Amino acid sequence: MAPRAARGGGRGASADRTVEGRRVRWRASAWPTLSAGRRGVISVAAGSAGGQVLALAAAPLLARLYRPADFGHLTVVAALAVTVGTVAALRFEMAIPLAEQESVARALVGLGLVAVCATAGLGSVLVLLAGDEVARWFGQPELAPWLWVVPPSAAAMGVVLVLNQLAVRHRRYGAIGRRNLFQSAGVVVTQIVAGVAGLRTGGLTLGFGFGQVVAAVVLLRDASGQGVAVKADHGPRRLLAVARRYRRFPLLMAPSGLLNILGTQLPVLLIAFWYGSAVAGWLGLTQRVIAMPAALVASAVAQVYLAEIARTAREAPAGSRRVFVSASRKLALIAAVSALAVVVGAPGVFSLIFGPQWHSSGSFAQGMAVFMAAQFIASPLSQTLVVFERQGLQLAWDVGRLVAVAGAVSLVALLGGSPLVAIWAFGIAGALTYGVGWLMSLRVVTVASRAGRESRSRPQLVPQS
Repeated sequence: MAPRAARGGGRGASADRTVEGRRVRWRASAWPTLSAGRRGVISVAAGSAGGQVLALAAAPLLARLYRPADFGHLTVVAALAVTVGTVAALRFEMAIPLAEQESVARALVGLGLVAVCATAGLGSVLVLLAGDEVARWFGQPELAPWLWVVPPSAAAMGVVLVLNQLAVRHRRYGAIGRRNLFQSAGVVVTQIVAGVAGLRTGGLTLGFGFGQVVAAVVLLRDASGQGVAVKADHGPRRLLAVARRYRRFPLLMAPSGLLNILGTQLPVLLIAFWYGSAVAGWLGLTQRVIAMPAALVASAVAQVYLAEIARTAREAPAGSRRVFVSASRKLALIAAVSALAVVVGAPGVFSLIFGPQWHSSGSFAQGMAVFMAAQFIASPLSQTLVVFERQGLQLAWDVGRLVAVAGAVSLVALLGGSPLVAIWAFGIAGALTYGVGWLMSLRVVTVASRAGRESRSRPQLVPQS
């Protein structure tokens, strides 16, 4: 058998090469390589970018196929589905990257999927009992039949969250990138086909739901192909033991997650409630063109950041602050440039590309620019509190943000302010609360880094013989 060096096997292996008649030796590790984190960002961002190119390319066509009121229906359904879907797995998925043993991680996957099924069943019962009443609350009776899209969409989102965290644990970033791409493709194709076929009222909503199902199927196929499905030996007794071990996640992180998502979705629902479906539709297009691309990129960074900060917290806590600050700088640069571009060009660009009826969406984008920039920076980094098990601190921040943003929108509406003023109030209040959240995370990693350095420098006592 040839020696290892000649075979070139393994990282850092040596090999012989002939250059101009001379045999030279080189080490593979000498060649520049991307870090695992950077490769992860590229993999996830590539899928997200491909999906967003499809979504943005289709937006002008969809803006002409559908009315602002149709986008308003989608805005309400999507807000409800995202709110339920975010906590459908009872936040067991957040513990998957943190579990020290693979068997425990798989048990957490099982717990999350069981919770998703239960949430979907409960959601279906609620739609059956109160769907018509909910549609009347928003002054949109034609919305009632499309509320049935909420339970399956929320369930699919829950499955995606669970399997996404499993992919993060194993650093299978390519699967996450494919999920982003196929999800966007499923949404866009379905919405265009439905619009051309004349299904104007619910075509956008159906496309949204179908996209969530496609995303879940992509991650399910990847998990099955990698052989990481939940094994049969995880019976009820084993699952209950793991549930008790990680009970802080459903007891603290699920309420916190609900409050967290309500901080962004409840103001949208309040705007639809106070100002009607057309205003909600203008806001919906703003989110589709401006907020959602930013959120997907931030989500890609968040998934990689979670893997890196969790690894650092386990293996080298002293480096936690460095990882946090480095990520903050990169995110801040992108956020500042993007926000400036939106403030300067949004109204004219929206009117030119989507038509005069969508001019208000451009004005809404200006009002949301600072909020989106702050969210882009702080949201991925907020997982720092979860990694260092500061769930109580996260819960307190979620409560404060929800009160601030929902209160700002409601106060403007009750005082008779215009929709644009309500959007600006939403944006400013949200940006301020994200700033507070970032400072909280910075404080946590600073304390952890200091403790890590002190532990490393503390002299080790050698027992006397």
